[in-house]
Amino acid sequence: MSTIKVDTIKKVNDSVPKASDLGLNVTGNATVGGTLGVTGTTTLSTKLATSNLGAGAVLQVVSTAKTDVFSSSSTSFTDVTGLSVAITPSSTSSKILVSVHFTAGATGANSPRFNLVRGSTNIAQPAGSIPSSLHLNTTGSNPARMGSIVFLDSPSTTSETTYKLQGRTDGNSFVVNRRGDDANKTSISTITVMEIAG
Repeated sequence: MSTIKVDTIKKVNDSVPKASDLGLNVTGNATVGGTLGVTGTTTLSTKLATSNLGAGAVLQVVSTAKTDVFSSSSTSFTDVTGLSVAITPSSTSSKILVSVHFTAGATGANSPRFNLVRGSTNIAQPAGSIPSSLHLNTTGSNPARMGSIVFLDSPSTTSETTYKLQGRTDGNSFVVNRRGDDANKTSISTITVMEIAG
């Protein structure tokens, strides 16, 4: 059982609220140091239930941090291992706010491209014949580029859903979480998902 202790609860007009103002049914006499009897089904957990929160409320947050280095010379989109996160929406009307932040380098002239993927479906896609969520222009002699993708998705499901980052090269190998020409200059990447009430 949890206990909440406060000295005073007051309304906006500085008056002391009645039990009915708090959605409570009170029985018995409430005295200082005494017992406040509460009946009915109204509880704090009921008031804060997901179903009672308005549209735009954050219902849950899940995040993954990638601390190791990923390298690939694939010319087709491949998973950036360790940069994925799974979430189970509580309602089909919920939206998922996805935020990915990472650094990428290359071993030579290269323009690596990255896609944000839900399951096996590319999301956050622009128009064009060769679309990708993010296109970075980097070479081995340049510092790693910072990449960020923020996208509000509508998965329309209550099943576990996985979001991940995929990358591909247009030339030489690319790396995530370090500079292309210096293995000692590393960083971390994160992918975070938030369920937003619809």
